[in-house]
Amino acid sequence: MKPSAHKLICMLFVYLAIPNSASAAVTHYQTPLEQAKWSFNGNVFYCQLQHKIQGFGQLTLKALPGEALKLQLDTDWLSLKNTQSQAQVIPSSWQIDNPSRHSTQLWWLGRSASSQENINPFLEALDQGQSWQVNITSDNGASYQIQANPVNTKKVVNQFRHCRQALLPKPFSYVRRIDFQFDSGSSQLNADHDQDLNAIVRYVLADNSIKEILVDGHADAVGEHLANLVLSKERADEVASRLVELGLSSKMIQVRNHGARAPKASNNNDKGRLYNRRVTVRLVKASTRVAQTAAGEKPHVTQ
Repeated sequence: MKPSAHKLICMLFVYLAIPNSASAAVTHYQTPLEQAKWSFNGNVFYCQLQHKIQGFGQLTLKALPGEALKLQLDTDWLSLKNTQSQAQVIPSSWQIDNPSRHSTQLWWLGRSASSQENINPFLEALDQGQSWQVNITSDNGASYQIQANPVNTKKVVNQFRHCRQALLPKPFSYVRRIDFQFDSGSSQLNADHDQDLNAIVRYVLADNSIKEILVDGHADAVGEHLANLVLSKERADEVASRLVELGLSSKMIQVRNHGARAPKASNNNDKGRLYNRRVTVRLVKASTRVAQTAAGEKPHVTQ
């Protein structure tokens, strides 16, 4: 090959390599150490740690009642969909005895990416002086690396842990309506019932927007109509009494009984009859009651 041809080929190779190396460049985002700050806020309904990433967005570690920890990245300008990014714990350079890197995948939906898998190590990492890092590749191939440094985290991590211990056992989406099922011919509560009743009571005592608790007793279609009506009342009364014993005001509770007249499932099989032997507890918020009153609705009470 002639020297001139060889030179042209080399120049072409360099020319083609330049845009490839440029496209592979990673843009780093990290709040300067002197400005870096972790903040905590929370109550019995939620707990969260937050860290702002200068020029990019915010990382949040969040705990909710009855749910696993959630790691979330919210951006100021980047929007992705059907994309995953890796978040990982980066040990400090002096932590040579702990080289492992915990990681999780963040799933993108618009300007937010989140994960609830393998999150607990991220909380422990802050306490041990380790960083968080998120590696992102956008739809157009651009790469970004986000880093959150563990600056003054001891206090906020302890606040977060104490907050998690005080969280309500269940969220409103769970306690707003619960069916308590009973054995045939029985109105006796069991340990499983008590667990959910405690969750209801704790939520109502914490949320002053709950203005009314509707307790509706039901029975399956086995036996006489009058006997089922009485049994459904005994079940509803038992649940209401337990709610009062656990700390709720009887003035908040409206007890109703329906016998076998409102089946939830077919009474032609054991499974259906089990669903029908129930007491339904519903929590009514103030806004819901106002809306019902405005629409002219009145609760139906069966004597």
